[in-house]
Amino acid sequence: MDNKIYEYIKNGITIDGNPIDGYKVFTIPTQHFKIDSLHQLTPEVFEEAIRKQKEIENLVIEMFNEVSDETGIEIDWRGYLLFNKFMETSKGDPDLIWNKEQFVNMLLTDDDFYQEWGENSCVELTYEERYKYWFSHNYETGMEYYPDNVPDFDNDYYEPTPKRKLK
Repeated sequence: MDNKIYEYIKNGITIDGNPIDGYKVFTIPTQHFKIDSLHQLTPEVFEEAIRKQKEIENLVIEMFNEVSDETGIEIDWRGYLLFNKFMETSKGDPDLIWNKEQFVNMLLTDDDFYQEWGENSCVELTYEERYKYWFSHNYETGMEYYPDNVPDFDNDYYEPTPKRKLK
């Protein structure tokens, strides 16, 4: 095995198989790929497996988008991919954000987090969209929509109101 492959396996590697039947290798960026010999574990093989995995992800996104367009059901595949990238590459403490829903919520509500991890995955909400969200999650008896009755979207007393939504 080549010491140059450390960057590809530093977050873990699983190898199943034997010298006769070949091996099945798994890392997070590559997912599963097959090799005949452990001597094939080179940076070039890992790069090719990563390239193939990205092609698969792009095809899956395309397919999900087509299904979403046809059925009207919105599928959050982009949020899933961004979350996986965050978990793989975050220099911070990924234990602070431990599921996709928390990650997406941070993208929607935290400007600094979005700048670092959002990759243009969101569009800004209009005032009306933010108000509808705020009103449906923070309704107080007697509060009605009037142009001069503007909610304080950033008040910590209320549930955070997203500034953007996923594309």
